Amino acid sequence: MRSMRPTLDLFMPGLLGPVPLLPEASPATPALDLLLARGRSLADGAPDLAAALLRRFGADAAAPYALAADDLTWDRTGFWMLAHPVHLRPDRDLLRLFDARHLDISQAEADALVAALNGHFAADGLHFHAPVASRWYLRCAQAPRLATTPLERAIGRHVDGLLPAGPDARRWASLLNEAQMLLFQSPVNREREAQGRPAVNGLWIDGGGTWQAPGADGLPRTVLADLPLARGLARAAGRAVEPLPAVWSPDGGDALVVWDALQHAVLDADDPAWCAAVEALEQRVAAPALAALRAGELAGIVIDACDGRRWQIERRDLRRFWRRLKPLAARVAGQPA
Repeated sequence: MRSMRPTLDLFMPGLLGPVPLLPEASPATPALDLLLARGRSLADGAPDLAAALLRRFGADAAAPYALAADDLTWDRTGFWMLAHPVHLRPDRDLLRLFDARHLDISQAEADALVAALNGHFAADGLHFHAPVASRWYLRCAQAPRLATTPLERAIGRHVDGLLPAGPDARRWASLLNEAQMLLFQSPVNREREAQGRPAVNGLWIDGGGTWQAPGADGLPRTVLADLPLARGLARAAGRAVEPLPAVWSPDGGDALVVWDALQHAVLDADDPAWCAAVEALEQRVAAPALAALRAGELAGIVIDACDGRRWQIERRDLRRFWRRLKPLAARVAGQPA
């Protein structure tokens, strides 16, 4: 019989790096160290945060749920993809991708660029939508036969080899090249470049699908997250949505916390930002969660690094004293040799 005590899921992409962490910068993480040392490794981890969230909620595609969070007036119909605005920078004979987090796109700029795209691609059955300046979406009259790569796997990398594949890949390569040329010629980008700002000169598509209401069985009662995908999935399932807590505390129901600041630091190879995010995670979530587990207020905790690695910790696991503690910093990939 399932315990009546609540459980806590911790989704923490970037928890184990890679970051170029220096020994003198290593944060103190006693709660995380204990949870990881005592936890039992699970073999069914998802490869990234979006995949982990979609599997947790029994959904198939990221775009419609993120859109539902970004645009509360959306009617939840049609096939949609994420159409991330990006900066593509030539690097020798290849293109390197940089995402919108550092492009500082204004809503006026986004609206102007999307209007130009819609004017050009209307006859192709494509409609772009920018409810948030840095997050764009694309509605397709017909679902394309494509396999796409999540944006997070392309950031900072050469895009060659990561572009959409599948039966419709050639047509979409042509469409994306047209979009790139249109954006390059836009007055918005000419003005940005005149100001010394990087151009919004490309699109990265992924996460395509249609909206369906997830089933409610086995889902957390509350989702604490700032990420649109997590918030959209929770609302679609009729679950409570809250921002990340100042200090987490059990409220009597199963909860899921998405701590994605670590992933941002990893994508930027930003050691200080990663350390700050870990320290905040330790104080605001991990330490109070460990205290609740010890007090019997939680039935268990699942830690998901969203890179294929997961751990489950129950109160009885805390007695496995023979499992030696290992500092989180020693687990992190990407440290200097």
